[in-house]
Amino acid sequence: MTQYFRERKMRHGLYTLLAFFATVSFTACSDEDSSSLPKGPDRPNKPIVVIYENDAHCAIDGYARFAGIRNSMRKETPHVATVSVGDFIQGGVVGTVSSGTAIVDIMNHVGYDAVTLGNHEFDFGMAQMFSLTKRLEADVVCANFRSLIDDNLLLEPYTIKKYGNVDIAYLGLTAPSTLVTGGQKTFADENGKLIYSFCNDNFYENAQRYINEARNEGADYVIVLSHLGDVDWGGFPSSVSLIRNTTGIDAVLDGHEHTVIADSTVYDNTGKAVLLSSTGSGFSNVGVLTLSTSGQFSSRLVPVDEECPVDKEVQAYVEQVKEETMAQGERIIGTSEVTMVIRDENGVRIARKGETPIGNFCADALRNVLGAEIAFVNGGTIRSDIRQGEVSYNTLLSVFPYNNSVCTATMTGKQIMDALEVSVHLYPNENGGFLQVSGLKFKVDPSVPTSVVIDENELFSHVEGSRRVLDVQVLDNASGQYVPIDPERTYTIASSSFLIENHGDYGVLRYAKVKERNLGQDVDMLALYLGQTLGGKIGAEYGQTEGRIVFVQP
Repeated sequence: MTQYFRERKMRHGLYTLLAFFATVSFTACSDEDSSSLPKGPDRPNKPIVVIYENDAHCAIDGYARFAGIRNSMRKETPHVATVSVGDFIQGGVVGTVSSGTAIVDIMNHVGYDAVTLGNHEFDFGMAQMFSLTKRLEADVVCANFRSLIDDNLLLEPYTIKKYGNVDIAYLGLTAPSTLVTGGQKTFADENGKLIYSFCNDNFYENAQRYINEARNEGADYVIVLSHLGDVDWGGFPSSVSLIRNTTGIDAVLDGHEHTVIADSTVYDNTGKAVLLSSTGSGFSNVGVLTLSTSGQFSSRLVPVDEECPVDKEVQAYVEQVKEETMAQGERIIGTSEVTMVIRDENGVRIARKGETPIGNFCADALRNVLGAEIAFVNGGTIRSDIRQGEVSYNTLLSVFPYNNSVCTATMTGKQIMDALEVSVHLYPNENGGFLQVSGLKFKVDPSVPTSVVIDENELFSHVEGSRRVLDVQVLDNASGQYVPIDPERTYTIASSSFLIENHGDYGVLRYAKVKERNLGQDVDMLALYLGQTLGGKIGAEYGQTEGRIVFVQP
């Protein structure tokens, strides 16, 4: 972890809206930096407040309180902005059923000023992404989403808003890793050639270009809506490295990693302090960024609970949307004797770094329903718990909200062993491409440095050197026993088209040869497995892991 990580613990306290203007938790420019502050008329005549959220992921009940907090701020100052840092259309039933349209309509009822794109805004394909950005009534900004055909940006890099006598630029940035996690085919032409870029190769230079452009256009301050995350991984930039490698940013509102950062200080490449903040995810908090009349930035997080004010008009519209979209999925598929979770007690997304009961359940569903020998489910696809009690179709849709189609394919034992290496190559970090498995078991020695080679397109190329994955065994259906994998033999696998055909998550299954495609949606595999194969009951066998993935030391 970087040093700033130790300094960014959230200061929950018992915040109230009345304490808002009495508390200054961060100064964007110290007294020594005061010469860099705008002078005279460029300072706000009244505080400017930016209400922000990130990674809402279809938590639609939060929008009314988000708008309510925003409305309360408007009673204190006329200068209030509303922004989103991305990942809003995907992650829940309403987003899936409507392909994101219902979420955008809710956001239009809230009334946003500026929005940037998260990686999940591309989940329904490029055509739907462009349709949704046109439908949004807010300014949609992204300074690093570029066409490789004509080298032009596909959205405006920033928007400048005027608050009294002050101009603020909101500049958007989307995680370059979207090219990996979103599936290569999403960003390629019909021949498989990449035609879109997120500027990973020249990320900082590209960002600096548009920061300078916004300043030259008259922006007194630059606020970055950064769907980058605050952790460096896989060679991709983070919000922290963005600040450290640029100049001219005043504040960064961050998303992507779901981190809770009330107010943190990161220094840019001239030594100037820049504010960094992130609300977490799913409206656990609402962010409040303030620019005071003395030119100082501060931020705080307001926990979203029953004490928060509610915008009744937004709430009424959300209830209407819920009634229309949720009713079709309320049918009961079965029951569960156990609770299966995707996070541990510390909030770690365990499905992205180890075997989990819910991962076993999901992978078992694909293997059994599709009649394959082996099944793979990427941990990033599994988005919600299954609680003990009745299990509705909506429950299962919350687990698999991306509505991925499923297919079968063939892989040699050697290719499967390589795929497992890719699965664990980022361990101990969380990895959405970590594979939950069925019909397989294996061991992992994390002390061995990864030998996975990633090519220039951020796709898996080959394994070169010692392997982390050991003792791979395949379930023999006839005997019910596990036997050593045969590197030369061809096996039938089941997985999502996202992994097999779209080469998602570093192309972990890119060498699989499609056997049968478009065999249904992943959520329907869960429903069929629970309702038919398991006879309507998830039993105690899914109450714990069973040693499919074991981490060992030599």
